Amino acid sequence: MMPEANTMQTLMRFWRSVQYRKGLIILAVLAASALGAAYYIVSTRYYESKAELLILQTGSKVLDGAPEGAAMKDLMPTYERIMQGDIVLADAAQKLPVKYRTDFRGVAPADWPGVLKKMVTVRSARQTNVLELTCRSRDPKAAAAILYAVLSASIDFLNKNHQGTSQEILQILSKEKVELEQKLATREAELIELRGRSLTFVSNGTDNATNVAVARVVRLNEEFMKAKEETLRATAQLAALEQAISRGEDVLQFAMASLDVVGKQFMMGELGLDSQEGMAISRMTEQLLQEQAKMRTALESYGPNHPKVIELRDAIQAKEQWMASRRQVTIDRLKQLRMEELTPRLLQMARQRVQHSQQHEASVSAQFDIERQNALSLNGELAKLEILQMDTKRLRAFYDLVLERIRGIDLGKDKGIRTAVVGEPKVNPRPVHPKLSLTVAVSLMAGISLGLALVYLADLLDDRFRSPEETSLQLGAPVLSFIPTLPTYDGNGLDSVHAFVAPHESSTEAFRTLRTAIQFAGDDIRRLVITSTEPGDGKTTVSTNLAVAYAQSGRRTIIIDCDMRRPGLSKTMKLRGSYGLSTILRNDDSIENSLRNNVVVSDLAGLDIIPAGPRPANPLELLSSTRFSELLAYVESQYDQVLIDAPPILAVSDAGVLGRMVDGVVLVVRPDKNQRRSVIRAAETLRMWGNNLLGLALNNMSSDRAGGYGYGYGYGYGYGHTDTDGDHDDLLDDHASSHSSYSSRTAA
Repeated sequence: MMPEANTMQTLMRFWRSVQYRKGLIILAVLAASALGAAYYIVSTRYYESKAELLILQTGSKVLDGAPEGAAMKDLMPTYERIMQGDIVLADAAQKLPVKYRTDFRGVAPADWPGVLKKMVTVRSARQTNVLELTCRSRDPKAAAAILYAVLSASIDFLNKNHQGTSQEILQILSKEKVELEQKLATREAELIELRGRSLTFVSNGTDNATNVAVARVVRLNEEFMKAKEETLRATAQLAALEQAISRGEDVLQFAMASLDVVGKQFMMGELGLDSQEGMAISRMTEQLLQEQAKMRTALESYGPNHPKVIELRDAIQAKEQWMASRRQVTIDRLKQLRMEELTPRLLQMARQRVQHSQQHEASVSAQFDIERQNALSLNGELAKLEILQMDTKRLRAFYDLVLERIRGIDLGKDKGIRTAVVGEPKVNPRPVHPKLSLTVAVSLMAGISLGLALVYLADLLDDRFRSPEETSLQLGAPVLSFIPTLPTYDGNGLDSVHAFVAPHESSTEAFRTLRTAIQFAGDDIRRLVITSTEPGDGKTTVSTNLAVAYAQSGRRTIIIDCDMRRPGLSKTMKLRGSYGLSTILRNDDSIENSLRNNVVVSDLAGLDIIPAGPRPANPLELLSSTRFSELLAYVESQYDQVLIDAPPILAVSDAGVLGRMVDGVVLVVRPDKNQRRSVIRAAETLRMWGNNLLGLALNNMSSDRAGGYGYGYGYGYGYGHTDTDGDHDDLLDDHASSHSSYSSRTAA
């Protein structure tokens, strides 16, 4: 049998056990539901309130290397810790109105911050400058009031102490420096290890890779570092300009030193400095360019000492001297302008430069991330090596930048921050704990799981059938008849068969009921196999009494003892001898002639018997032969009913082979003796052979077991070469008279 079939059969058996013991599952679900309801009723209700705080940073520093938003996001974890610090929470506890201190009952004031720390959670929303605050309390109004107090205390703390937070920021940067050092050490170790494993990807012992995607990442990384430096320079120039303005220094000198030629011309034009002079300078510049072109042509034609060349050289020098003098005049005129007019222009230009630098840096960084992901997905080990090198380089650059920021931090020029409550705390009347839906779901799941576990445990420990309903449900077959405990008779042959000796007793009705149930189990069931799970289950008793019941109903019946290893039927009927089934199957005579010498006609009209005959060496091969199929076909043509007394199905395979040749199989079960798993395995084995299991005949059902089955165990079907037989129900004692009630008359 395939493992999948075994698994499916196990699941089906367990499902039938669940169906039968569904009361356990119902009890478990009810118990779990009761516990869940009790938990929901007695559990303390907790209510939740939420709020959101926006934190913005204003101003900038000369040495800031990152955009303002990025720097602010880096500081959000710091603000989380500040808002959950003891100082802020202690202030919030003091600001909380007395009527909302329900969660502080029985707690010393010194421990109030600890209580608030367990109640309030703060986290920063991803990629935002927003802090999300959540509070759980037993009072919904207290939860909202606590958040108001925490927000107020946090804002007061930030406004009060932020002017002195440069030292705190310095500590954070120092901590970040240590973390970067650790990351750098880790990356470098990984790089060394990867290089050791990927030497084939490195050309000529260098770090130069041939991958195009990685080359783009390298180029973008360099461009990103340049953009970073440009942002630093622009930010530094802006800060220097602001400091120069605040100190009253000469901003004109700063402008001339920092602005390029185009910037100077643009600034002068924006300031409206003598547009006529600008036109004159433009004309003079144009003439100068023309004469310089003529000069180059004359030099090629005449040489350096020609009068025309000398004339052109003097004219060019005169024009250059005039333009130099006009520059000085422009500078003198700029000095005469009021600082109120020049300063705003310079500030605007410097700020625009910072903004453009930051936008360019962000654009390059985004493109770098995209290319980095492409390189990772396309280039395997080589890409990993190159990306790891780039990460190490970036970490090194960032580490240097942090060092530079630490060295250049201005403790006297702190940034300013602005805060705004963008989500007001609200009173939520619905408790968040316990949740009714979650409690119901957990209770149902726990109840079902417990019920299934109880069913499995009961199925594991109790290895017997408790009722006919359970037997039928777990075996998937109907109960055809209940056969009571039968008395033992001292007669021989049919005189030892209960249905023949006492045909009118109520206990005999069980076999007539079995006969009727078989007739209604299917159309034209004429060939029938009677088998059992183990020896001693009473299959021979059932088959002989059923044969008598068929004969008494007027049907010509023949019963064949196919248990050639331990022929219980032949021994019961005192027909052990040198003729029988094995003789028929082993000789070469025709079936009709063989039957004439091996069929026993009983004293009951309409009932003939084929005993087992001498013990063969190969019973299964004989029963599987074509000869036996021909025998079945012949007796079916001569009799109305053919019964086969087969060996137990778990002992040998004979019953499975025989069951494939007949119309149906009846399984005899003794609930007081058989193990449940053995009976289930017997039914599954019959179905595995493709047998038509008509139903069950429950044997040895005494009146004192009306409320349930008894239990006993005995298994040992000794198919050896001895005649020792322990089947109490199948066989009669040999001390009775050896006189047989049969004659060897030829069957009609």
